Amino acid sequence: MAFKPENELEAALVRAVQDPAAAAEFYRLLLETELLVLGTAEGREEATEKFNLESGNRLNLVTGEQDGHKYLPVFSSIARMQEYIKEDSKYLSMVGRDLFDTTRGAPLILNPASEYGKQLAPHEIAQLLEPGSAPRSEPMVKMGEADYPQDMVDTLTGVFRAHAGVKAAYMIRVTFADRAHEPHPLVGIEMEDGKESEMRPLMEALNDAAHRQIPGQVFDVQQIDRKGRAAMTDALLQVEPFYVRGASARTLN
Repeated sequence: MAFKPENELEAALVRAVQDPAAAAEFYRLLLETELLVLGTAEGREEATEKFNLESGNRLNLVTGEQDGHKYLPVFSSIARMQEYIKEDSKYLSMVGRDLFDTTRGAPLILNPASEYGKQLAPHEIAQLLEPGSAPRSEPMVKMGEADYPQDMVDTLTGVFRAHAGVKAAYMIRVTFADRAHEPHPLVGIEMEDGKESEMRPLMEALNDAAHRQIPGQVFDVQQIDRKGRAAMTDALLQVEPFYVRGASARTLN
């Protein structure tokens, strides 16, 4: 489903992905707009109406995990939050500046399961909270299924077929706003239950095959864990797998 901005912030995010010069407006709105975060405020766990946080209120926030590292998922609208979590959950709404100030030191990901998102490292958040400044690293990301070179698909598929532990493989394109001319694939690999330990030798085989057969092709690999749900897992699972063990080969057009 195509990404449809729900508010001014999301429209600014799309513009910033397409034109890095528009990033300043996105960052301004990010600080001024109410963002959503999963969790509750101590003493207000059963609240159903809007309330103001008081000084000293403890927040119990839900974190996610990506590549073995925890992060705080943050959302620009209800629609973006529902892309990430499918069941009813408690959440808080806070103006971006207040949220970032309250959670200083924690890495954040805006819209982790969405086509348009933004990773924010602690040092970027610190820069963002300084008047007149905006982070210059970790640009916005646009993800989507793409046309991949058939030789890359053939190379990866050949390796997967030789490793019985591979259940399925997915691909999305990751495009950074400041390097819009350099998109590269992210490959998600789902292993059969109990075969997760085979990931290391599989990676070695992939690197060797890529070096020999598709030199110069840049791509990243992420293991898909449906229980852990790392930040990119939902985005990867939104596209059709290009490889499924036991199925006939699929050509990406």
